[in-house]
Amino acid sequence: MDPKLRVVVHVDIDRESAQIEVRGHVTTRNIVALYSLVRRTSSLASGLGVIINLQHARIEAAALQELHNCSASEHLPGYVAPEGEGCRLRVIDPPGTAVALALAGSAG
Repeated sequence: MDPKLRVVVHVDIDRESAQIEVRGHVTTRNIVALYSLVRRTSSLASGLGVIINLQHARIEAAALQELHNCSASEHLPGYVAPEGEGCRLRVIDPPGTAVALALAGSAG
């Protein structure tokens, strides 16, 4: 059974940003739905930055790394936006995730 995601999108056109609050369990399988939502949200206004707030979610390490890679490259993955669509994305990690990722990286 795929974990379900619950999201709330807050858009502030004046500040040129939108925040997607995520609850549930983000996996490498359901992250496609999250990317689709990011794509739709960023298309609401030119230059709109999108923040993915994962503070109340659980996330697989591989999925979190993928989100951080997308944020660093400022492009959505090719399987979501084949034309290499740009996206200003920022990720707010769940509490304690940085420590877990650092330990996973040092073990590999």
